[in-house]
Amino acid sequence: MEAQNSEKKPSALARGSKKSGQWLVQHPIGAVQILGLILLVIIVAQNLEPTSIDLLFWTLVDIPKLFLLLFSMILGAVVWELLKRTRLRRPAAKQKQQ
Repeated sequence: MEAQNSEKKPSALARGSKKSGQWLVQHPIGAVQILGLILLVIIVAQNLEPTSIDLLFWTLVDIPKLFLLLFSMILGAVVWELLKRTRLRRPAAKQKQQ
């Protein structure tokens, strides 16, 4: 009896299919982006109350934190992309000069 139980195969659900996890292996960046988007939605949803900001000589009154967070995230992403593109162009320009 014990020999039969040890030879018993796990269920199909426990084994998974041949394609389980295949999308994650093929698209790791996409999985990270989806996770980041979920975290972004959670963070933004928790910061809906209005706030005021003093920026040099301007005072912005009753702006939801939602807009401030989104604006700063978008600005950060644009700056990141511009820096990445300029760093990628530098080695290519040096190779052309040589």
